[in-house]
Amino acid sequence: MKSTDRILAGRYARAYDQLSSDNAQAQQAYELLQAASVQLAQARAYMQDPAVSTVEKQAFVEQLFGAKNPVSNFLSTLLAAKRYYLLDSCVEEVRHLLDQRQGVLRAEVQTAFELNDKQRQQVQTALSQYTGKTVRATFGVKADLLGGLVVRMEDTLIDGSLKRRFEKLQQELLK
Repeated sequence: MKSTDRILAGRYARAYDQLSSDNAQAQQAYELLQAASVQLAQARAYMQDPAVSTVEKQAFVEQLFGAKNPVSNFLSTLLAAKRYYLLDSCVEEVRHLLDQRQGVLRAEVQTAFELNDKQRQQVQTALSQYTGKTVRATFGVKADLLGGLVVRMEDTLIDGSLKRRFEKLQQELLK
């Protein structure tokens, strides 16, 4: 995604998020927008077809989700601005804003082998203590790490893998 599109998606998401006065409303607004995005994924070709007018697309949205509600208004705004293609990015940005409201930090954890539930919980607890926020982690396996783990949280990368340690050791030995 181009950086200008990311900036635009962030602006639209902030405007949508500001319609919510508290965390419960923000959670509900996010869930409604996400459900709309999933539902509209089946009509993606229609919604992105340049031969179909904006008015027809807006009528379709109102028929699906009703008129004069935040989701319909948001989608109509994207359509009118010819920026419907940003919908998925907007949903992601709204989720990010909701996480910020709730003090949640998303993390992507890669390990050399599959972790059991207890180990996953220990990793999440350790990351929560490290960041001071509630961490919600997704876990993946990357066998070339050899051991340890790699964590990505927003702009932070923690590489505690054996692969990285061996690389560092090799660099030290070659000096």
